[in-house]
Amino acid sequence: MAKEHKPYCHNETRDWQGMSKAERNPLKAVGNHKGLGHSTAKSTRKKDHEATHRKCLDVMDQIQKEVQLALEEIDEERAHDSQSMQRLHAEKAQDTSKLQEAITARDKALGENQRLERELCQLQQAQESSHATMQGLVSWHDIQPVLHQTHGELVSATTRFWNTIDALQNRRLASYLPSSGGINGSWPEQDGPLGTLGHNALPQFSAPGDYALVNQEAPVSSNQY
Repeated sequence: MAKEHKPYCHNETRDWQGMSKAERNPLKAVGNHKGLGHSTAKSTRKKDHEATHRKCLDVMDQIQKEVQLALEEIDEERAHDSQSMQRLHAEKAQDTSKLQEAITARDKALGENQRLERELCQLQQAQESSHATMQGLVSWHDIQPVLHQTHGELVSATTRFWNTIDALQNRRLASYLPSSGGINGSWPEQDGPLGTLGHNALPQFSAPGDYALVNQEAPVSSNQY
């Protein structure tokens, strides 16, 4: 069968001329449409990248600020720790000085205590020695009767002595009287050692009124009598 050819129409030629380039080349129009979509997607991706970059920069800035704050806090803590260490060292030095003073005071107190103990020991020894010495002495109660007896015997002997002297003087005086035929003369002065003595030459013995009687342990001095 032979193909039927349509006759060329003038109206169709005019319609072809009135069409746009896109209408006359629909494949090119499709390509142009694809290029426009690609450009839009690229622009969108660029904007997304820029937004992401800005977010990253913001995050970096925030991190940097936080790091700076952390460093400042660390510096403050270090400064505080340094001050605390200096204060602790000063307190330690002060406590060491006080401890040394306390040790010195303790040593001084121990030395004083030892000295007092030595003195106390010496006093105890002296007291024991004094007690031992007093035990060998005679008390006033024991020696008083003996002294009274001795004084009485001494007074009796003195009385007999002066009676003898009086008798001798009377005999000598009688030998110088006229009736006796002796030579009258003056009585010689008694300048000898017995001339100044009398019947009451010896003192009377009496215990002193204000003398405190001692106990058995009280010592008796030999120069009291």
